[in-house]
Amino acid sequence: MNENLTKAKEAYERGDVDEVFSLLNNGEINEPDPEANMLLGMSYYKMQQWGNALNCFNSVTSVEPENKNAKGYIDMIQNILKFYHKEQYNP
Repeated sequence: MNENLTKAKEAYERGDVDEVFSLLNNGEINEPDPEANMLLGMSYYKMQQWGNALNCFNSVTSVEPENKNAKGYIDMIQNILKFYHKEQYNP
């Protein structure tokens, strides 16, 4: 798993989120791995898949409750999901 995580980090730095998903979503994450879930969450965030990203970041905070990076992403996603533009969406 460690080798896959290293390759996934390199893929994320290159902007290849598809490779990140293929390396980390192949069923090898058996126990909660905050580092892998953080990387998956950031990749989902980049693809604007808010629900999947939120699940990954919540998984990180369940293992590391004080992880400020994950908490920051959770706050940003919640703000995105709460957004409502009264003048644009009201009939």
